[in-house]
Amino acid sequence: MSNESGDQVDPLAMARGIADRAYESASTFVDDVVGTEAFSATFAKGFQAAAATTSALRRRVNSVGEFASEWLNIPTRRQMIDLARRLNHLELAVDDVDAKTAEVLRLLAEEADDD
Repeated sequence: MSNESGDQVDPLAMARGIADRAYESASTFVDDVVGTEAFSATFAKGFQAAAATTSALRRRVNSVGEFASEWLNIPTRRQMIDLARRLNHLELAVDDVDAKTAEVLRLLAEEADDD
């Protein structure tokens, strides 16, 4: 389609205009509503309620998971973390003993060389 001057008519111009006006209107509405104390207070109360609900749900899920782990005789996540910590401490202790043994052997070798 072309008009009398030969310019192309943009078939989406009206849709763009409507979208731009809707965006401006929504932006103004959001600025007016979100910027108020009432919205902040309501949002904070809702967020606290959601956090409390989520916390209670998380505790229940964790207790069910621990029960299932015990029932299936598999270690829980907490038990695996404790085991990893204990193994890490053992590894550090073995490294210390190894270093001290190497030092003693070095000193003994020096002593034998001096004789």
